[in-house]
Amino acid sequence: MKINNNYSPPPVPPPTERAGGGQKPEPAPVKAPEPVASVSPTYDLQLRVDKETSEITAVLVNSQTRAVIREIPAKEMRAASDVIRSLIGPLINKTA
Repeated sequence: MKINNNYSPPPVPPPTERAGGGQKPEPAPVKAPEPVASVSPTYDLQLRVDKETSEITAVLVNSQTRAVIREIPAKEMRAASDVIRSLIGPLINKTA
Protein backbone atom coordinates (compact mmCIF):
# COMPACT_ATOMS: atom_id res chain seq x y z
CA MET A 1 0.00 0.00 0.00
CA LYS A 2 1.35 3.37 -1.00
CA ILE A 3 0.89 6.44 1.27
CA ASN A 4 0.21 9.78 -0.37
CA ASN A 5 2.43 12.38 1.30
CA ASN A 6 1.15 15.18 -0.91
CA TYR A 7 -2.11 15.69 1.05
CA SER A 8 -2.94 19.21 2.16
CA PRO A 9 -6.19 20.30 3.84
CA PRO A 10 -8.64 22.37 1.81
CA PRO A 11 -8.17 26.13 2.17
CA VAL A 12 -10.25 27.89 4.83
CA PRO A 13 -12.25 30.81 3.39
CA PRO A 14 -11.84 34.23 5.03
CA PRO A 15 -14.43 35.14 7.68
CA THR A 16 -16.44 37.31 5.29
CA GLU A 17 -16.97 34.38 2.92
CA ARG A 18 -18.00 31.84 5.55
CA ALA A 19 -21.60 30.81 6.11
CA GLY A 20 -23.57 33.65 7.59
CA GLY A 21 -21.21 36.25 6.19
CA GLY A 22 -19.11 36.27 9.37
CA GLN A 23 -21.47 38.79 10.94
CA LYS A 24 -23.33 38.30 14.18
CA PRO A 25 -27.10 38.68 13.96
CA GLU A 26 -28.44 41.82 15.57
CA PRO A 27 -30.27 41.18 18.85
CA ALA A 28 -34.00 41.78 18.87
CA PRO A 29 -34.94 45.13 20.41
CA VAL A 30 -36.04 44.91 24.02
CA LYS A 31 -39.47 46.35 24.67
CA ALA A 32 -39.86 48.21 27.96
CA PRO A 33 -42.55 46.73 30.21
CA GLU A 34 -45.73 48.72 30.41
CA PRO A 35 -46.77 49.92 33.86
CA VAL A 36 -49.65 47.99 35.33
CA ALA A 37 -52.09 48.92 38.03
CA SER A 38 -51.19 47.45 41.39
CA VAL A 39 -53.66 44.69 42.19
CA SER A 40 -51.75 43.21 45.11
CA PRO A 41 -51.37 44.90 48.46
CA THR A 42 -48.03 46.37 49.37
CA TYR A 43 -45.83 44.62 51.88
CA ASP A 44 -43.43 45.77 54.57
CA LEU A 45 -40.32 43.91 55.66
CA GLN A 46 -39.48 43.99 59.34
CA LEU A 47 -36.36 42.61 60.97
CA ARG A 48 -36.70 41.46 64.57
CA VAL A 49 -33.89 40.43 66.92
CA ASP A 50 -34.53 37.85 69.65
CA LYS A 51 -33.10 39.26 72.88
CA GLU A 52 -32.24 35.82 74.33
CA THR A 53 -30.58 34.21 71.30
CA SER A 54 -29.64 37.30 69.22
CA GLU A 55 -31.18 35.59 66.19
CA ILE A 56 -32.68 37.76 63.46
CA THR A 57 -36.14 37.04 62.07
CA ALA A 58 -37.43 38.62 58.87
CA VAL A 59 -41.18 39.28 58.93
CA LEU A 60 -43.21 40.08 55.82
CA VAL A 61 -46.26 42.14 56.82
CA ASN A 62 -49.24 43.43 54.82
CA SER A 63 -48.90 47.20 55.15
CA GLN A 64 -52.66 47.81 55.04
CA THR A 65 -53.93 45.17 57.45
CA ARG A 66 -50.65 44.69 59.40
CA ALA A 67 -51.20 40.93 59.11
CA VAL A 68 -48.07 38.76 59.13
CA ILE A 69 -47.67 37.07 55.76
CA ARG A 70 -44.49 35.09 56.41
CA GLU A 71 -41.69 34.80 58.95
CA ILE A 72 -38.20 33.66 58.03
CA PRO A 73 -37.17 31.42 59.70
CA ALA A 74 -40.60 29.97 60.40
CA LYS A 75 -41.90 29.58 63.97
CA GLU A 76 -41.52 25.79 63.70
CA MET A 77 -37.84 26.10 62.79
CA ARG A 78 -37.20 28.48 65.68
CA ALA A 79 -38.94 26.04 68.04
CA ALA A 80 -36.80 23.18 66.72
CA SER A 81 -33.59 25.20 67.19
CA ASP A 82 -34.68 26.05 70.75
CA VAL A 83 -35.09 22.32 71.52
CA ILE A 84 -31.70 21.48 70.01
CA ARG A 85 -30.07 24.37 71.87
CA SER A 86 -31.59 23.18 75.17
CA LEU A 87 -30.30 19.62 74.57
CA ILE A 88 -26.80 20.53 73.42
CA GLY A 89 -26.29 23.66 75.53
CA PRO A 90 -25.59 21.84 78.82
CA LEU A 91 -23.01 19.61 77.10
CA ILE A 92 -21.14 22.60 75.75
CA ASN A 93 -21.28 24.46 79.05
CA LYS A 94 -19.82 21.46 80.94
CA THR A 95 -16.85 21.05 78.65
CA ALA A 96 -16.00 24.75 78.50
